[in-house]
Amino acid sequence: MEESAEEEPPGETPFFRARRMERALHFKRLFIKFEGSGVTGTQKDRISKYHVMRARELGYDTISLGSCGNYGASISYFAHKYGMKSVIGMPSFYSGDRIPEIRAYGGQIMEVPVKYEEAVEIMRQKSVEENWYDSNPGGKNSELDFHGYSAIASEIIDQLGRVPEFLAVPVGNGTTLSGIYKGFKTMKEAGLTDSVPRLIAASTDNGNPIVKAWTKRKRVVSNLDQSAIHETSINEPLVSYISYDGQTALDSIYESNGFAFEISDMEMLRYSNILKEAEGISALPASSSAIVASNLVATNLNRKIDCVVVLTGRGK
Repeated sequence: MEESAEEEPPGETPFFRARRMERALHFKRLFIKFEGSGVTGTQKDRISKYHVMRARELGYDTISLGSCGNYGASISYFAHKYGMKSVIGMPSFYSGDRIPEIRAYGGQIMEVPVKYEEAVEIMRQKSVEENWYDSNPGGKNSELDFHGYSAIASEIIDQLGRVPEFLAVPVGNGTTLSGIYKGFKTMKEAGLTDSVPRLIAASTDNGNPIVKAWTKRKRVVSNLDQSAIHETSINEPLVSYISYDGQTALDSIYESNGFAFEISDMEMLRYSNILKEAEGISALPASSSAIVASNLVATNLNRKIDCVVVLTGRGK
């Protein structure tokens, strides 16, 4: 029987208690949900298979998106696995660490001399013109993203045995955080749990609309001026002047009585190194921003906290 977009995504990811970091930092209990164990090393694997399956069901032979690398690598992998073509639009000035990988999976790369957000819009338009399946964030198929990431919530409850007090997630477009929170809410509404975790959103101090709105105590996410953002090889997964699921993410942070923090590249790198030394886990520095933010929450509350940190990607 052929697989469909409703089948299970790539398997359950590792979950463990980070006892050494727990003792070194401000945690009562610190647990890691490691999304870097997937075949292409990021949480994007959870949604890419869904999109490729749907594209096949709808009769497309090509799937497309704009990406700074991680999502492009994941889509191209699953497209190749299931006999589809992939076209990935990437900003030409990005670091391009994953370009060889995308090409190895058979993906076609379109380098465009624009920022990530403009690359998404270019590929959205190209998908219409060329009759390609559009897997871009914030597009007509993006409900699959929330569906894919919501599974992380049920896995955490199964692995931990309860709902954590806090849940920390790195945010770029806000899709992963929104999807996980939706999973917890759905279980609470179904009477399967009696609470949801307080969210901790972590992003770059070089520009992200979600965290910027929360730090200014605004209830509405606004696009940032392009001059206000600065991409680096460290913050590329997080930096943006448009967050496609930003309003949903911001609403989730407020609804959960959560927090959001802007993290510097230096701190991301430092905590990534601490994580590797203490726990033997190699995570993307941008992913480690969630540990930094969690520690800031504990410091601000002046108490040790119980927290699950979602590490969204593995390091090199």
